[in-house]
Amino acid sequence: MKLFSHSSIILPVKDVKKNAEYYRDQLGFTISFLWQDPPTYAVVNREDAVGIHFAESNQPVEPTDEAKLYIFVHDTDAVYKEFQNAGVKIIEPINNTDYQMREFVIEDINGYRLVLGKGI
Repeated sequence: MKLFSHSSIILPVKDVKKNAEYYRDQLGFTISFLWQDPPTYAVVNREDAVGIHFAESNQPVEPTDEAKLYIFVHDTDAVYKEFQNAGVKIIEPINNTDYQMREFVIEDINGYRLVLGKGI
């Protein structure tokens, strides 16, 4: 019997609604949960495979280049093309790494970096 179900990161953001809408409109996620009005917490999902939570923060939100969320995909090239067409900010173009991943890096509206990739 499996004991673990899934996991999700919780990212602190200044504007929960704006952030959830960005992930919906630019990155193709679905907003599956908004808490309170105006929202102070939200959950977005993509294809029931990736979930990201956002929590309102009154503290300065200062993402670093070192902190990244890695999202594994089935077709890196297709996702890359989708994000290019949507005008997503691509920080590192698609490439094959020496550690056998085909990946690229994007930055969201808060400066959070997401790496999307698949094993070669």
